[in-house]
Amino acid sequence: MVSAHNPVSLLQHAGPDMYRKNAFRITGLGMGATAREIRRQAEKLRVAARLGTRSEAVILPLGEPPDDTATQQATQRLRDPVCRLLDELFWFWPARDGEEDGGLDALRRSDLDAASQSWEDAGTTVAVHNLAVLNHAQALDHDRFDACGRKLWKEAFAYWRRVVSDDTFWKLLESRVREMADPRLTPGTAEQLRAELPAALLSVNARLAVRTAKDDRSDDAAEHVALMRSSGFRAATVDEVLRDAIAPDAARIRALGEKAQQAVRADPRHGAEVTWRFLGQATPLLDLLESLLPEHHPVLLGARDEVAGRVLPCIVPYVEETDEWQTAGELLERALAIAATGAVRDRLEDNLETVRGNLLYGTCWFCRENPAHDQSACELKMYGEVRRTYGRIRWKSLTIEVPCCAMCKNGRSRRNVAIGCAPAILIVLLAVTFLGADTLIGAAIIGIMVAVLVMRGTTRYTSRRAAREFPPIREKLAEGWMFGEKPPGAN
Repeated sequence: MVSAHNPVSLLQHAGPDMYRKNAFRITGLGMGATAREIRRQAEKLRVAARLGTRSEAVILPLGEPPDDTATQQATQRLRDPVCRLLDELFWFWPARDGEEDGGLDALRRSDLDAASQSWEDAGTTVAVHNLAVLNHAQALDHDRFDACGRKLWKEAFAYWRRVVSDDTFWKLLESRVREMADPRLTPGTAEQLRAELPAALLSVNARLAVRTAKDDRSDDAAEHVALMRSSGFRAATVDEVLRDAIAPDAARIRALGEKAQQAVRADPRHGAEVTWRFLGQATPLLDLLESLLPEHHPVLLGARDEVAGRVLPCIVPYVEETDEWQTAGELLERALAIAATGAVRDRLEDNLETVRGNLLYGTCWFCRENPAHDQSACELKMYGEVRRTYGRIRWKSLTIEVPCCAMCKNGRSRRNVAIGCAPAILIVLLAVTFLGADTLIGAAIIGIMVAVLVMRGTTRYTSRRAAREFPPIREKLAEGWMFGEKPPGAN
């Protein structure tokens, strides 16, 4: 109904079902219905509802006859001057001074085209208002954006704009307010309703835009937003109404983020699961806002930053508990794709760089699976930026540690031993075969020396081959650096 603080509020009254719940449409009564007529009609409607029939022809009949509940609510609204005034504003007015109204007669015959033509020909203040109501009610009943639906919406807004700007109409409404003599209806009520009418009308389309977007009818949602922006009403009013319509969904995003953060604080080990779930819940809400708002609308930008910004405080305790840098990086990349403003993006990028660094040096480069151990790191020396001046050589050198796990280090050592021993064994066998056992000791010594040399060369070769792709080494090689402690010929 209406609030005690603001008893006459179009914004609370207007909605997609405003005509279907209109007391005059449900009861079939006219604007001038008396208390006695209301009681008699209510009884007729109750009987008709029990029998499942219509009591008589009504204007714009509903698909199904109203039930007892709808009838009781409608008659109650007609007995309440405030509610009745609002329903009168959105229903058909009779011609002034008892003149014959061909439009209303045509409506009672369900001849909508004849009613529309009659009011078009009349062109009076009341006729224009009735055309606004007729097209608006039909557009909402039609509920499709085909050629007919678009025409109805376009004409509804055009007629309502004329009503808003017609001083005569609002003087008529002011007179009606005085006739009702209700203390809640003041001399300023008519002007208040006039000021609220554009936002009230636009709010209908805003609610429908939200509803259709949630029903995966994005084309219809876009049509409603386009209608609002082409309605002829102020752009600021359109933005305000849209913001109010999506406010519950924007608030839900904040609530989901707070809930996720609380859950991670309570159980950091499951932080990734909680954060992924939060992103899954928030993404459809962001899609909803994106379908209704311009790309750079403050509400949309704020919502995107709200979602992206919640990821970081969820990740930190999770990583501290689990050291799962890979998952942390994936979550930060997802958040970075959502973030809207530079400040949030910069914060996420800084943390993502840290995560990638920890992931690079915290994982074995050779197997790419096991955690790296400091004691197992493969150290490679490099030199670069060589300058030769006046017979002297100057250069820079550094040592790069390639992260490695104990298993890969041991595996390389065993492989190198096997590879290195093979030539030694072969030398010993050949010596025994062709030179005799007397030369066995000398051959063994030679074989051991060969094995050591082969192992050293193989170790260097296999380590460098795998390590060349390690990003810090790859960068240095691209800059012209070489493996080794110093350039050839340098002292």
